Amino acid sequence: MMNRRLISPTFALLLLITQAVVGQDEQRWPVAIDRVPDAFSKPAPTSVGDLREMQDHLSTLVPLLKECTVNLSVGGAQGSGVIVDPKGLILSAAHVTGPPGRPVSIVTNDGKTYRGKTLGRNVILDASMVQISSSRDDWPYCEIAEEASSPGDWCLVLAHPGGYQVTRGQVLRLGRVILQNRWLIQSDCELVGGDSGGPLFGIDGKLIGINTRIGESTDLNFHVPASAYTDGWERFVAGEDFRTHSGAYLGIVGKVNPSGTGLIITDVLAGEPADRAGVEQGDILLTFENRRVRSFEQLRDLIGEEPPGKSVSLELLRDEEIVNVNARLGMRWD
Repeated sequence: MMNRRLISPTFALLLLITQAVVGQDEQRWPVAIDRVPDAFSKPAPTSVGDLREMQDHLSTLVPLLKECTVNLSVGGAQGSGVIVDPKGLILSAAHVTGPPGRPVSIVTNDGKTYRGKTLGRNVILDASMVQISSSRDDWPYCEIAEEASSPGDWCLVLAHPGGYQVTRGQVLRLGRVILQNRWLIQSDCELVGGDSGGPLFGIDGKLIGINTRIGESTDLNFHVPASAYTDGWERFVAGEDFRTHSGAYLGIVGKVNPSGTGLIITDVLAGEPADRAGVEQGDILLTFENRRVRSFEQLRDLIGEEPPGKSVSLELLRDEEIVNVNARLGMRWD
């Protein structure tokens, strides 16, 4: 017999979830949960009773969310998505779907395949929309959260890692929100290839994000916030290919050089990317990623075209000598 002391509360909960088989007599779209158990308000389950509460809640919630979660195949690449409208609008990641107007193969949870097309995308935030090509107006769908999640909130991922598999079905990952701002969410839910574009749900069943960047460890896994879709909803539906600021951050203050060449750096914020790269007050910034800088507004836009964490090249004029440095962009949190 396995020693119960060796089983963590979270692992024990996952065992209970995978063993539970619960029927759903009445489906409600969008997915609606009347009450979230008190066990989810604790830092961690503290008793078998907490685990049972969490199991019962998830055993009711997850089958409904699976109905909304789909597999997408676009141009030979596979990913995931989630239906958010009874007429078949799907949210996914831009790197999964590609540009507007592409044909999409959509596999639903029951294994049926449907045709669709890509609509709009926000390349910078890696957000996109797909439309199922059907006159049907009763697709199972989830609700998009109106409020942002907070660090410590329970969350879950449903998707098709490695693509759709009949014998396996979707894979559930349970975790916590680590951080969130206007541009991204970080969670400790395990993600692998094929999860891209799949949904990140709050524990109430509402959509809070879409899987975007996937790393070898959970601290490199990120999601597009749901607000990125609601803020640009009309542009997505219209099939627009657009860009917004990525939230990347360099950490300098400057002004236009009166001589007309670059920006004079008047302040370098301590500990920020430019400071760590060796940029100094009084330097003249000539180029950013080999593009000539003419105004601070232009520089802000150039920075916003790059993802946080990317290493970018800066060409500086210092004491009448050219200095080249590389700075790894940070993330704005305001």
